[in-house]
Amino acid sequence: MEKNIVYRNLSDGPVEICRDICNELLEYQASKAFKLKEVLSSMNFENRLKLSFDSASEKFLLVTLNGNEPIGYVYCTAEIVEEDDIFEKPIWAREFPDEYEGLYPKNLKTPSKIATLNNLYVKPEYQGLNIGKTLIEEAMKWIYSLNNLDYIFVYISNGNNVEELYKKYGFVFNHSVYNGFISAYVIKP
Repeated sequence: MEKNIVYRNLSDGPVEICRDICNELLEYQASKAFKLKEVLSSMNFENRLKLSFDSASEKFLLVTLNGNEPIGYVYCTAEIVEEDDIFEKPIWAREFPDEYEGLYPKNLKTPSKIATLNNLYVKPEYQGLNIGKTLIEEAMKWIYSLNNLDYIFVYISNGNNVEELYKKYGFVFNHSVYNGFISAYVIKP
């Protein structure tokens, strides 16, 4: 199986190289969901990764390739969050009631510079080769290189039992997003 594993920093693009593996990740998350599976099922490369990538001012995309085949990736962003941003909902969350806590806790100190570890995925047949470890460690290096960082968030979809992985890197549970649809974990550097 292992042929020619390489890591490519594609923070300047093209993000389209991740289309198939992003869709594979999102399908996996939807298959594990026990809460609002249809919302996760509606997510795809175009309305999640590409949309975020095209609008992010600070981003990090590291792709793992076996030859020319993408087999894993990690994607992170950083942004300044203002008070109005706390209550802004992503397109996929428009149906959730306003009283639910969103991506950011309602008591978040603003303005804050927040980094988010958005996606981490390795194709199942390549798991166990330390690819995921390399990806997350490179992502955390990028995140910790950012100036004036206040928080680091990772969001875990319901049914996706990866909390222990993120706890190894210092993330702790912060709040339930949209009534348990997602769990937010945080590091305060």
